Amino acid sequence: EAAARHSGPVLAVAASARDADRLEAALGFFAAADTPVLHFPDWETLPYDSFSPHQDIVSERLATLAGLPGLTRGIVVIAAPCLMQRLPPTDYVGARALSLRSGETLDRDAFIRGLEAGGYLRVPEVSEHGEFAVRGAIIDLFPMGSREPYRIDLFDEEIDTLRAFDPETQLSGDSLQSIEILPAREAPLDQDAIRGFRRRYRARFAGEAARSPIYRDVSEQRMPGGIEYYLPLFFDDTATLF
Repeated sequence: EAAARHSGPVLAVAASARDADRLEAALGFFAAADTPVLHFPDWETLPYDSFSPHQDIVSERLATLAGLPGLTRGIVVIAAPCLMQRLPPTDYVGARALSLRSGETLDRDAFIRGLEAGGYLRVPEVSEHGEFAVRGAIIDLFPMGSREPYRIDLFDEEIDTLRAFDPETQLSGDSLQSIEILPAREAPLDQDAIRGFRRRYRARFAGEAARSPIYRDVSEQRMPGGIEYYLPLFFDDTATLF
């Protein structure tokens, strides 16, 4: 009722990640059909863990960050600890998002390089968010923020068809006119970002940086497990959800 009366979006802060999950489920049932409910989930990892959050969590976070600039009304659910996290600059997700349309020109090799630089993982067969596979003129891709993976079929340098497909059976579905591709992570991995990370790491941490596995991995254009907690080292300025 509060969200329906309010002229803008409403932020619902829960005490914990579990409470936020419960609140999101309840709002999905009780909120009006025309009231969007977005969830900004917790990473569910601890600082300096040697593993990263599940890809589905990263996908939902990026989808929420992508939707916030255009959200004129609705409810955003978040756990209180998430409000303490530093986030990429407000224009980061939108500036690195890509829209593909059927019939337009696409440089296959440049597109693949861009996916790799954006943090997407090349695999033999796509099964989860953040993965892509290449088979000749066909590129399978499971973009962050998407409910399903897509199959891009090229004819020379033109997008012949765009289709959703089932990751379980790998069977294609209906044709689509366009798709949206978000960056794979909340931090970039291009050469400018790597140089910035190396500079800020050396300024922030004492000792020989080259002895740090985190420093070496990022220098070699790899995102090690737990890199999320080093996000401020990738940007000159960061943001909060507010």
